[in-house]
Amino acid sequence: MPETLPAACPSSIAGQAATARRALLLSLLATSAVAQEPVAEAAGRRLVLNGTGVRRFFGFQVFRAWLYLEARSSEGAAIIASPGVKLIRSRYLRDVPRDRAEGEWESGFSRHCGCPMPPAFRARLRDLQEGETETWLYTPAGADVFYNNEPPVRLPPAQATRMLGGLIGPNADSEGLRRGLLGLG
Repeated sequence: MPETLPAACPSSIAGQAATARRALLLSLLATSAVAQEPVAEAAGRRLVLNGTGVRRFFGFQVFRAWLYLEARSSEGAAIIASPGVKLIRSRYLRDVPRDRAEGEWESGFSRHCGCPMPPAFRARLRDLQEGETETWLYTPAGADVFYNNEPPVRLPPAQATRMLGGLIGPNADSEGLRRGLLGLG
């Protein structure tokens, strides 16, 4: 049930300002949440929304991600080990310059896979605009990574599993994003 906000006294300037602030805050919250469907179809499977979280850098929201699974779970290790289909959808909440994205991805591959970023993955990087989407479809064959419905880049199973661990595993890059994707808050 939506939270009910107290009514402001319309005859006072302070009350009108408070009402305007509440309206702006509710508008910003609605925009940043970008509602997603509770069910998704991928790789011939029906998936349910497990959780959603926000990735922040220096306090700024960079992207919101949604994790879909065949069955809900709050156990990162069990999800990572599962051969089932997994889907992560992300929407960028701000522009991200290519050099910044490339540096973060290179660091992520190094930390989580112990490998350099694959050349095909690097080749598709570009400046990302607010509102653009990224989708990671995990199957036993690996992960297909899509940007805005462009042709995917395929990561082999071992790399895909390790990169998923960077999102929901015990050493995830962002505790807030990890908890959100696992439906823990």
